[in-house]
Amino acid sequence: MPSKDSKTDPKKKNNIRSIDNARKAEPKKESAKESSKYRNVLKMPETHYPFEAGGGDLGEHRTKSPRLNTELGKYSLTEKQDKVLTFLREHIEQVGFPPTVRQIANYFNISAKAAHDHLRSIAKKGYLRLFPGAARGMEVVRQGDEEESSSSMVADVLSNTSLIPLVGSIAAGTPILAEENIDTHLSFPKAFMPTTGTIYALKVKGDSMENAGILDGDIAVMMQVNDARTEVKNGDVVAALIEGDATLKTFLRKKNSIELVPENPRYKPIVLTERDHAMIVGKLIGVYRKYS
Repeated sequence: MPSKDSKTDPKKKNNIRSIDNARKAEPKKESAKESSKYRNVLKMPETHYPFEAGGGDLGEHRTKSPRLNTELGKYSLTEKQDKVLTFLREHIEQVGFPPTVRQIANYFNISAKAAHDHLRSIAKKGYLRLFPGAARGMEVVRQGDEEESSSSMVADVLSNTSLIPLVGSIAAGTPILAEENIDTHLSFPKAFMPTTGTIYALKVKGDSMENAGILDGDIAVMMQVNDARTEVKNGDVVAALIEGDATLKTFLRKKNSIELVPENPRYKPIVLTERDHAMIVGKLIGVYRKYS
């Protein structure tokens, strides 16, 4: 039989319970180390151009950006999506066109698939329009609060602009417009571009076409050619791919061969037969020249 002393006084039991509840209700204090950690994550990376790989941080943290809640319900962005959208805006503001998916992935140290997923989510929430199949096929169409007017301006500019890939060196065995062959993209007014066909650009090197008004350093705007037999006629200026090198010459079809004729008497025509590993990959539709 328990002694009188071993019994718990009901009043004391209530006091103990009150103390326990007070301890449970007391908020957990964040250590200085944790506070420093989250404070560092909150810092957005500074904007630099060119945008270097690894410059972005998509880390999770507790405090949300105040801009994330400017839209309600399904339109609010997550922390990661907001950072990706901010990167897109800054890239467009600095260079005039969006980054590629690969550039986004490299900047934030994530996979291309993860970058695609973020872009699709942002597009579903109405902040972005995607154009599948294009290396930079995205357009910022909506922004929050104070940036709404500038967003509209950027969207208007982009909607009237064509982004043309500038092809540099061409890797053996790859299509001319493979992503690894594209150096950058150039902006041209849509009014100057054809409404059909695939357009790209090449930088002219040398003076072999100077008598045709195509000079060293010019940008040759090309329409991609899929079948030279039906799409190219004599007198067209074409881009020919010969053993991995692109050359710009005037096209001349003969009975058993094709001649690529330079527009400069100091150079000789290039004669191509069926045995040569050559392909007509484009037809000139315009020349862009920058005057310094």
